[in-house]
Amino acid sequence: MADHPQAAADKSYREIVVLAEASSIEHWRKQVVAGQPGSGMHAFISDEGNYMPGGEGTAPTPLTYFTAGMAL
Repeated sequence: MADHPQAAADKSYREIVVLAEASSIEHWRKQVVAGQPGSGMHAFISDEGNYMPGGEGTAPTPLTYFTAGMAL
């Protein structure tokens, strides 16, 4: 963090790193493993509902995860 140019000039600067890796499971079902270095990684699975051809509704939609994250 200290070697970032803005960190030296601005003491309120805070770098946040989040790593994520996404993979397709089947049809619209996807898995993302994400987290912050040193804090552990977490797996999330999403799917679209049957309103989308190929969607099965087996997990929350990506928009559901996004909305929940904004509410936190």
